[in-house]
Amino acid sequence: MAKKTKNQLMQNSDESFIKTPQEELGFMPMDSEKRYQFETILRNILPYLGSDEGKIVLTQVMIILKLEGIIGKQWSPRDSKMVHFIKESILMTPKKKQEALKLAQNLLKSL
Repeated sequence: MAKKTKNQLMQNSDESFIKTPQEELGFMPMDSEKRYQFETILRNILPYLGSDEGKIVLTQVMIILKLEGIIGKQWSPRDSKMVHFIKESILMTPKKKQEALKLAQNLLKSL
C-alpha cells in the first residue's frame, strides 16, 4: 500500500475528524501542524497498545500535552499526576471517552 503524503493525511484528517463546531472543541490539537504530528505519532503507536482503553487514552493525553509544550523532557511527579487525572476524567466522561476511542479507531483504520 502506498504511503500517504503529509498534505493527503492533513486533508483526510480534516474530513474525517472535524465535522461540526462542537467536535472542533474536542480531543485533538487545534493547530493543523500539531494535529498532523499528533495523528502521525498516535498512528505509529496504536498498533502496540492493543485494546486497553486506558492505555489508548493515556497515550493520547501524553502526546497532546507534549506537543502543546505543557510537559517537557523531564517529567515531574506533578506532571505524572496531571496526566493520570486527565486520563481518568476522560475515561469517566462517556462522551469524551467515546470521542478519544473513536479517534484511535479511525486512525487504525487508516493504516
